[in-house]
Amino acid sequence: MSALPNFKASSFFRAARGCGALALAGAMVLPMSPALAQNVAADAPAAAVAGSLPDDRVRENPVATSDEFAPHWSYNALKDTGNDQVLNFSGWGFNGDINSPKGVQIVVREKGSNTPVLAISDIIEYNDPEYAFQYQHGLLNGNVKIPANTLNKAKQYVVEVWGNNGYQEGSEDLVTPVVGKAPEGRGTLLASQTLNFNGSDGTTAADVPGAKATQEDAPTFEVLYDGKAQLLYTFEGGTVHVKGSGFTKEWREKHGKVAVYLAASQGVPDGSLLPADDTPLRFEEGKDFTIAEDGTLDAQLTVKPDVLQRYYEPRYYFPGIPTYDVRYEVDLVAEKQGDSQLTVKDLWAGKNVVQRIAVQTQAYRPEKFAPKVEYKALGDTTADQDIYFSGTGFYGEIASPKGVQYVIREKGSNTPVLATSDLIEYNHHDRAFEFVNGELSGSVKVPANTLDPAKKYVVEVWGNNGYEDGEFVAPVVGKAPESRGTLLASQDLNFKGSDASNTDDKKPSLTDEQRKERATRGELAVALYLQAGAPEVKLPETSPWPDVKTDDPNYAAYIWVREKGISYGWSDGKFHADAGISNATVAAFTYRAAGSPVVKGDSPYADVKPGAPFYREILWASQNLPTVYGGHYFLPKQLLTRGHLEAVLTAFQTR
Repeated sequence: MSALPNFKASSFFRAARGCGALALAGAMVLPMSPALAQNVAADAPAAAVAGSLPDDRVRENPVATSDEFAPHWSYNALKDTGNDQVLNFSGWGFNGDINSPKGVQIVVREKGSNTPVLAISDIIEYNDPEYAFQYQHGLLNGNVKIPANTLNKAKQYVVEVWGNNGYQEGSEDLVTPVVGKAPEGRGTLLASQTLNFNGSDGTTAADVPGAKATQEDAPTFEVLYDGKAQLLYTFEGGTVHVKGSGFTKEWREKHGKVAVYLAASQGVPDGSLLPADDTPLRFEEGKDFTIAEDGTLDAQLTVKPDVLQRYYEPRYYFPGIPTYDVRYEVDLVAEKQGDSQLTVKDLWAGKNVVQRIAVQTQAYRPEKFAPKVEYKALGDTTADQDIYFSGTGFYGEIASPKGVQYVIREKGSNTPVLATSDLIEYNHHDRAFEFVNGELSGSVKVPANTLDPAKKYVVEVWGNNGYEDGEFVAPVVGKAPESRGTLLASQDLNFKGSDASNTDDKKPSLTDEQRKERATRGELAVALYLQAGAPEVKLPETSPWPDVKTDDPNYAAYIWVREKGISYGWSDGKFHADAGISNATVAAFTYRAAGSPVVKGDSPYADVKPGAPFYREILWASQNLPTVYGGHYFLPKQLLTRGHLEAVLTAFQTR
């Protein structure tokens, strides 16, 4: 099966996502409290701001304009630096007249003064229909193409927005930042922010050169969930890790004791939903955490399972109306002696709030998108028939505004659709664009003589792209589905039915008692050998292992795994066919049996870090055997039962 691909959103889909579906990603823009608005500090020298423009054209203090210039931006994660990637920039708060004759550019460069530009967007021209030199509603969108190996995760980078200085006198060259040159002196720096390889939701405002400096340095803090990311699963709870600095004794004497609130954010994804009104969680200095002498804060705040409200409640309920995960924020508050505990409405109003950070939440940990399609044997191809497909693993939000379809076509590129199901619409009661339990069932009517057992076919699952020029863009019989939707999954069509199909006469390969027994190295070797078709092996007259005899019924399988480089035995020179096998061993065996392919990406497991034994093999297992190795932990040393091994081998065979 293919992984869920990146998709090109249609205008229909973008419009659909612009409403309640945004809540699914936990994305939001938090209103800044007065304290926050004052704490936007300059991070660039004045010389960098001025560029080469005359004084009357330099944006010396954008914040002081009538339309407040308060840039925020979000962008996607940039994890795979070894490949070409694109930073999808979405900015807001770029209000007012911008002193740039043509437009602005988004720049990525190494952090520091006068460093060269590493990647840059095209010029994003102004688009306000009423005002020159302005962006409509202060929105600024652009893409930065970043070539492979341009960024190094061990270094620090900045994302900047620069205006240009027009044309040099006597030249046709526009004075703008360009790749390979430092941008200073080639334009006007409007805003800057440190690049986060994990992406940004835009909660934190960008630094604005020329903004008025604060009278005192304000404390800063960041929020991590379980030390990894800003994500909280409210059903299971966990630890919210809050780190900060600047909370000196003098600062606390002036402003008050520090408290941290975890509260529902103001604003809802849909106007028909009520804001959460539950009591926020409160953690206070001296009771739940301490502040060091140097003013640093490093607190592990425990959130108990299911103590937070999970969903927004609809104002007017009717069957089928979706509810959405409640969005939360961490509010850092200065409380003076005698102050009462703040309510949610107090926090929304910014009372005593020094700073806030949005925390992306979900009620439950999502399952990985791991599609698998099951079906029974096809009947007489010379007669009309209905093929019932039962899909599993279609978890999460799917990029299709209406639903998906099953499609049958001849194997190959750009072959026409031979048969298709009706549109299978979403049915999740809580989330738009999702299927309950990741299950996707549908029937495809196949006319007589459509399929030829002598040919090869595929069954595919396609999303649609909405409407285009009045036509519904979805796969249809007689046309190739390419460019008519989004391919979600593909699988060879087997006339005998899928390997996982559960026909009435199919009996389990193991009894319940056998499934509880310990799996062995020998059993794994034999299974992989049989899955490979039990190829003929030239057997050596002398066994390479002292604990394996040449008349062993599994001798051929053991020699095969040796010849394929799957296993040469243990360091003591023996094969140890009867030894138990761990998850790490299974990952190593299956990875090598698959041909030791190149693996890219990062481990999704909390207990498997770079440099761990069999890291590459385990990473491959996470990507290719997700139905058995999903979840937050891999447990490399855990020994497998025969039942567990059977599940792994099924996943390996149908990957």
